[in-house]
Amino acid sequence: MVAYVLVTSAVVVTSLLAGTVGMGWDARFKEGVTLAMVVLTLPVSAAYFVIGTFDSGGGPMPTAVLYYSGYLLLAVVNAGFFRWVVRSARKRAPGSTPIPDASARHPGVRLRGVTPDARKLWWTVPLAVLLSLPQWMVASFAWCGISGCSGGGFGVATGTEWIAVILSVVNGVIMAVAVFAVRWLYPIRQRALIALAAGTFFGLVGAAVTHG
Repeated sequence: MVAYVLVTSAVVVTSLLAGTVGMGWDARFKEGVTLAMVVLTLPVSAAYFVIGTFDSGGGPMPTAVLYYSGYLLLAVVNAGFFRWVVRSARKRAPGSTPIPDASARHPGVRLRGVTPDARKLWWTVPLAVLLSLPQWMVASFAWCGISGCSGGGFGVATGTEWIAVILSVVNGVIMAVAVFAVRWLYPIRQRALIALAAGTFFGLVGAAVTHG
């Protein structure tokens, strides 16, 4: 976790200098650093980055520092969440002895590979939906502009559809992780397939809803 926060901090500082001071760096290098910064602080940073682009990026140094500090905050939140997941996993499985099968963990309580951990999906799936709300909001504007795809008001605006596509994919990944991370079904390959299907469906539904 410490290494993750340090690496992310270094990337954020580099991106800040590239975006404000410039220092004659290559445009591809700047884009690569920005992409690394966003990926390291996913999932919320996708929407945070898109919202930040609406401010035209330039701005005085104090404003830029506050903006990039948001990525550091996202990194700290991610590190805390990862640490909580790891500690929870260690409490469930003390020591280094592997747990090969669901029946070994929950003897006498098994229905086609489903374990009592399935109850945790009642909070992981809603959490995934909650984390997807910022991406949905931005995607709804990115598809056709502020007036929507009906053409009323200011009319249809094109050219930013790729942003909505990326955000829809990000939301699909969030849902897939939420379904797969919980040890609610064995074998793991079956759980992975269900998580992939759930993520794909969720991403497509989100894209259809926001496009409307």
